[in-house]
Amino acid sequence: MSKAKKFSRAFLPVFMICTIMTCLAPKASAAFVPDSDVKSEGVYMVNLDTGIVVCAQNEHERFFPASTTKIMTCIIALENVPDLNAKVTITYDANNEFWEGDPNKTNVSSALFEAGQDNVTFKDCIYGLMLPSGCDAANILALNIAGSLSDFAAMMNQKAQEIGCTETHFSNAHGLWEKDNYTTPYDLYLITRYAYDNVPGFMEICDTKSYTFPPNSINPDGYSMTNTNKLMQTSSDYFLEYVHGVKTGSIDEYYDESGTHDGGRCLVTTAQQNGYTYMLVTMQAPYYNAEGKAVDYAANDHYNLYEWAYSNFTYCTVVPEGSICSEIDVEQGEDDRLQLLTDFAFSTLLPVDQAEAIQNGDKGPIQRKITYLYDTVTAPVKKGEILARMDVIYQDEVIATMDLVAGRSIERSQLAFMADRARSLLDTPWFIPLLILLALLIVVNVALMSIRRARLVRAAKRKARRGGISYK
Repeated sequence: MSKAKKFSRAFLPVFMICTIMTCLAPKASAAFVPDSDVKSEGVYMVNLDTGIVVCAQNEHERFFPASTTKIMTCIIALENVPDLNAKVTITYDANNEFWEGDPNKTNVSSALFEAGQDNVTFKDCIYGLMLPSGCDAANILALNIAGSLSDFAAMMNQKAQEIGCTETHFSNAHGLWEKDNYTTPYDLYLITRYAYDNVPGFMEICDTKSYTFPPNSINPDGYSMTNTNKLMQTSSDYFLEYVHGVKTGSIDEYYDESGTHDGGRCLVTTAQQNGYTYMLVTMQAPYYNAEGKAVDYAANDHYNLYEWAYSNFTYCTVVPEGSICSEIDVEQGEDDRLQLLTDFAFSTLLPVDQAEAIQNGDKGPIQRKITYLYDTVTAPVKKGEILARMDVIYQDEVIATMDLVAGRSIERSQLAFMADRARSLLDTPWFIPLLILLALLIVVNVALMSIRRARLVRAAKRKARRGGISYK
């Protein structure tokens, strides 16, 4: 058995586990630098087709999520309500906290539901939650699902942990300012991505532009409310027809024991165009400009970042399948050189000019680092046998790890095998002492044979003399 094969049997299971974990882990290249001035303090933008992070800024810093909190509220509702057409019970408890004098909970956004109204369904509440960002809808859902606002917040935190959030804590269902209600751009991405991938109906709700609610005393003929996302509003300067959902959030200012503080805007959206899908999370964009005028800098950031991404990036095959990446020596083989090939192609998202350079034969900013699995490779070697790994590096970050395999089989040469064994014997530290010992044994053996022969001759002479035989 070859040295490579002996090592392979011990190493391959570990290597396979590492490879699987690498594939499961989210892939992300170093974030690129947008060509516009981003006002949001926290940014996390991902190409969902590849998992590549195209823009990131303070993505692990805690911010107050405002009404983007309602993304988690929606997840809990959709996963825990078996019949969305079932009626909810609306009590004064859903709105009491908005009238208790807390300056952080006054003049809140509302879906205009009324206490005692008996014609509202869970579905109505979810649309009231996600389109007009109704804080009343958030509390109605919390009370009907968990029985209390605190128990519902516990459900939100449990779900955040299950999703993998490590810097997130929810203290309410609506996102109005509380010091213990926080998350990060990265965690908010994880939450939204979870809903995007796993929660049926979530994106359909987020992508709805308007919804008609049942009548009540204030609106006896029913009423419609529109989505607060300006990138989905055709009359808005920020309208982009390829943007879908997800949720806005804004706090103009908040108050704590130390005084009044500037708030900010948050926004989570997705976009689909030209075969590419993105998700973008921004947090803590300024609520006002330098003149004190309210400006939707969050919407502006999303508009600019999407236009930048769709204009500047393309999908490019960086390493084709079967690429010759290296050549190695093979010992004891019928041939002594072997090409190592990639066993699959690797493609990624790159700036258009860099992708064009690669397609024209220039590797451009892409670098490769090969790690060989064995110090020596000994025949026989089978075609497709994994002999090395190659890291594909972009902007000093590993964006892929690929197996390099034998391009063909090489059988063992018996002559080369015997010659190699002979050379190995000569190279051993005990060969010379063994040779000397063998020579000594031969000398001793010859001496003993001479002595034995001399004894036999003398014995024969004595016998001849006794018999009167002359022996010369």
